Formats: sequence, C-alpha cells, structure tokens
Amino acid sequence: MEELIKNILGWDIRAFYFLNKSLMNPVFDVIMPVITNEAIILVPVILVALYFLIKGSKRTRIAIICMIVAVLLADAVAYRLIKPYFGRLRPCDVLPGVHILAQAGKYSFPSNHAANMMALSVITLFFYRRYGWLIFSIALIVGYSRIYVGVHYPLDVLSGFVLGGVTALLVLLVYNGIELQKSSKKEAPENESKKQKKKKGAL
Repeated sequence: MEELIKNILGWDIRAFYFLNKSLMNPVFDVIMPVITNEAIILVPVILVALYFLIKGSKRTRIAIICMIVAVLLADAVAYRLIKPYFGRLRPCDVLPGVHILAQAGKYSFPSNHAANMMALSVITLFFYRRYGWLIFSIALIVGYSRIYVGVHYPLDVLSGFVLGGVTALLVLLVYNGIELQKSSKKEAPENESKKQKKKKGAL
C-alpha cells in the first residue's frame, strides 16, 4: 500500500510539473491568474443568483437554492474536514522551480475551487442541461488554472471534482426525496376521493 501511494504521489508531481512548467506560456501567464481569482468569479455569480432568486421561476429558484447548498457543503467539507486531516502542503511551498502566479492558504488537498465549481456544474446539468455543459467546461478550466498558477497538484483538483460531484448528487437526492414526498401527499387525498366515489356508485 505504501508503495502504491508513493507511486501515485510521484505521478502527481510529474503531472504537476508538466502542467505547471512544460505548458508555460505568456498568454496563460496573463489569463490563468484572472480565471483562478475567486473574487472575480464570485461577485457576478452572487449577483446572478440574487437576480434569479427574486425574478426567476419556481424551478429556477429551487435550482439556485440547491446550488448554494451544494457549494457551501462542498466548500465546508473540503476546507474544514479534509484539508486539516491530510495536511498536504501546496506545491508552491515545497517543490523547487515551481511557476508561481498566485498565493493561497496552507493546505492543498483537495481543491476548494474545483469542488465548488463541480458542485455548481452538476446541479446546473440536472436542472438545465444545455447551460450545465458550459459551467462544466468552466469548472475544468478553473481546475487547470489552479495547477498552472502553482497552488494545487492535479490530484488535488481531481479529488475536488469528485467531492463537488458527490456533494451535488447528495443534494439532488434530498431534493428528489422531498419532491416525491410532496407528490405522494397530493396523490393520497385524490385516491381517497376516488375510493369514496366508487363506494357511492356501488351503493
């Protein structure tokens, strides 16, 4: 098991250097720090979410609420539970010759950016498939940006994607359970009414 873990971490470091150093270019040096900047993404996302919560249809409001719950849950699990438990330091802090274009907190595994974006894309795919693929594509780009700027290993990003996807699916399972419960409650009086009508007809 130790040998397997060592091999996986070795692959992770090699993949990191390829994505961080070998693909280094002036265009990415300008674009990636912007893409990876959470503040730039967060403000328009919050404004759009507030608009649709107020002006959107019932389905849209439910979708936004599911997105908020999934993202907050994924972010909290990654930051509060998994990162302190594994305590993996960032590549920019421990590896030599890293192409560093951004700063981040102490721990690396998993990537909160990747988890949050994947949670958002899975919920969007469920409610609005056409737009979901766009958000999914953006999630992949954001994930890569975290490696390119030197603050995450590929394994951090992949694990963040998995965490975000699983969290979103759990939120959708709860949502579907609530909807099924609502529909069963609506059907119960209707079935009872039909039974009473049949009894009256028989009499």
